[in-house]
Amino acid sequence: MEILPIRNELPDWLASFQPTERTYAEADRLAKEFRQIVYAEHETQPASDLFEVLGSLDGCIVSKLGYSRYEGVSLIAGNYCFIFVSPRFSGRMLFTAGHELGHLIAHHNGERRALFERPSDIATFGRHSKEEAFVDAFASCLLLPDIGVGRSLHAFREHYDVSSINLTDLELLLLARFYGVSFEVAARRCEDLGLLPAGVAHGLADMLRKDFGSPEKRADELQLPARPDVKFPAISAALAEALSEKINLGEVSIGWAADRLGFTLGEILAANTRDLQL
Repeated sequence: MEILPIRNELPDWLASFQPTERTYAEADRLAKEFRQIVYAEHETQPASDLFEVLGSLDGCIVSKLGYSRYEGVSLIAGNYCFIFVSPRFSGRMLFTAGHELGHLIAHHNGERRALFERPSDIATFGRHSKEEAFVDAFASCLLLPDIGVGRSLHAFREHYDVSSINLTDLELLLLARFYGVSFEVAARRCEDLGLLPAGVAHGLADMLRKDFGSPEKRADELQLPARPDVKFPAISAALAEALSEKINLGEVSIGWAADRLGFTLGEILAANTRDLQL
């Protein structure tokens, strides 16, 4: 906050959301609305670039949460949005980012307290509070859009000549890798869409862990396409611009920024769009 310029109001993209009841249908509506803002092919496009998208939004700061027992943190301060995510398996990180974004969208009109969430608070799918179930649903709908899921599964079944009436682990593994999420998140989304019986997702994931070590090992054994590369920008655009300006004006030093913000010298220089003359 010492670096960022003063904001007098929330970013327009966030203020435009008007959440109502805490239902799955409402979570899906909000997820679709966000996708329409950030993606050209909003009905189908994978959100594996979610960290880059969030980091480029007006007034949004995204950063890794190093050496912490918390999985994710979200807050609104000074009319800026902050999302922090612990380094994990990329599919888990994407879901955590979507979950924390869901909190920001759900709460921006009310109490703006910081939320510090442990791994057991995220992707619980209704095992905890209604509020957590709501933002889990938002993350699931955001990362796995319903039309995209339907079209992808149809394409997978045709390409791999799947004759089974029911969805198989092959299709679910392909879906998970294509959209960059974990196997269980993909399977749970299929449950919610009525493509799998309720309660099957967790059992399938357990079966793959027991028989193959993990769903990822099963996917590798089947030689399925690799997951998309999930990039996490070192410095969000809003912070990089403000930091570069402060350094160029001589108001802060690179050492101060590295010490306070945890960035390396190379990251700061790369973010400095005015090319510092050293």
